[in-house]
Amino acid sequence: MKKTQTIEKPPIFVFKGQKVSASYHEEISIYRGNPLIEALPEILTEEQVIEQLQFYPHFNSKELLLPKELRLHLLQNVLQFFTPLPVHIDLEQRFSRLIRAGYIARNPVNLGFWKDLNQRVDSLRQNRCFNQRLRSTATGFTILGISGVGKSTAVEQILSLYPQVIYHSRYGNRRSTNTQLVWLKLECPSDASVKGLCLNFFQSVDDILETSYYLSYGGRGRRTLNELMPDVARVASLVHLGVLVIDEIQVLSKLRSGGHEKMLDFFVQLINMIGLPVVLVGTYKAWSVLGSEFRQIRRGTGQGDLVWERMKEDEDWLLFVESLWQYQYVQFPCQLTDELSHALYYESQGITDLAVKLFMLAQVRAITTGKEKLTTGIIQSVALDYLRTAREVLNALKSGSLERLKNCEDVRPINIEPFIKQELGYLNVANSISPQTATAKNSVNKSVLEPSMPLSLDPEPEVEQACSSNSPLVQVAKKAKKRPTATSPAELPEIVSNGASSGMSAYETLKQAGYIGGSTEFISSEEGFI
Repeated sequence: MKKTQTIEKPPIFVFKGQKVSASYHEEISIYRGNPLIEALPEILTEEQVIEQLQFYPHFNSKELLLPKELRLHLLQNVLQFFTPLPVHIDLEQRFSRLIRAGYIARNPVNLGFWKDLNQRVDSLRQNRCFNQRLRSTATGFTILGISGVGKSTAVEQILSLYPQVIYHSRYGNRRSTNTQLVWLKLECPSDASVKGLCLNFFQSVDDILETSYYLSYGGRGRRTLNELMPDVARVASLVHLGVLVIDEIQVLSKLRSGGHEKMLDFFVQLINMIGLPVVLVGTYKAWSVLGSEFRQIRRGTGQGDLVWERMKEDEDWLLFVESLWQYQYVQFPCQLTDELSHALYYESQGITDLAVKLFMLAQVRAITTGKEKLTTGIIQSVALDYLRTAREVLNALKSGSLERLKNCEDVRPINIEPFIKQELGYLNVANSISPQTATAKNSVNKSVLEPSMPLSLDPEPEVEQACSSNSPLVQVAKKAKKRPTATSPAELPEIVSNGASSGMSAYETLKQAGYIGGSTEFISSEEGFI
């Protein structure tokens, strides 16, 4: 007897949302009588969007008295912080219109809906135009911006305002059994192949709805792209998909000239032939590959592209940083000043992900060094040590050159764990110092506060005795000296060159990069070393 071959699905991560039973409500005239729209949550006001999107983790000021090790755990709260900004309200409204508009011409209670659907898919399979009775009302747009400004996070937050799956059983006095997949978010395959995207689509739908479309369409031998694409359209129609979001679209830029056109054409066909809204999300590197045809489709939709720029240092930045500033876990919380706000902005260049992580890691350093207070110096030193992988993009932002941004490599996701582990290592060494040297340790605490700066060569009189070559205190100092700097000397010509392209002198460039200190570099103040 011939054995049935078991088709293994490759592992895939799918962003998931809620599943609910349909509950209908009154809608405005253009949406009335459509169960796919009436089962969606009611259209939100701006105030409701802010209320539902914002997330401020619980903060207990009494916990500032806890030991250092525990407060370092509490700092993880900062990564959960989310405050809505005008761009989030704009994006929510776009999705609200886009999902509902896409359903207008796809009303399952309309006479001839399923026959119309089959004809559309057959037209796509035969690569011919469909003489449709009701033109597609679907729209599409793109979201482009620097890595780290919060595009993907915001899209997921806004999609989560809608249930992902709605189960319909009755509509009015009629039995109407339908499963509605309101949204689906996929990542563009790393090889940017349409076939890979189609297979990911089937597998993701199966994972969410517990269906077997991958086995039925994707796993049947060696299927061609021309066979897979109409099947994606059919499945998207059968599950009443409301919007398809494709993230990381910039990988299309890796394809040879013209190679991206096939995938963009596929998206256009989904919009035009079956009325499925498509949203593309990517970095500036995707700018050049978004074909003229897809751009034309977007122009006609009324949605328009959303260029997600970094935050400007204006009232929106102030709103953001004031909300963030309340999560201080150092023992001496300070008021937000213009200098501190500007330091955080300058070092992060308004990239919210970098700003949040800098704020968090500046506190890690303030805690592990014993300073227990945020200063501009600590923010600057952490930026030098921590943002090395983002320097190319940050320098391009500081120069104000969009062309340089398009040519920059994307900011790689920054892993904060190694930084925290390193800082904890310094804390453990400091804790191992014997009580006899505790006084000496406290007196030089300012010296090891800023790891990017060299230690003072002149210890104070009371610590000279403690500073023998084998003293634990000296071992701490040596450890501090070995902290990694932002760059190696071999990179100096490149730094000077980047500064020159922005109209900066070599002196100004090297000073900004931390290689040249000011005349008061080693003079202590109330804020610690400058």
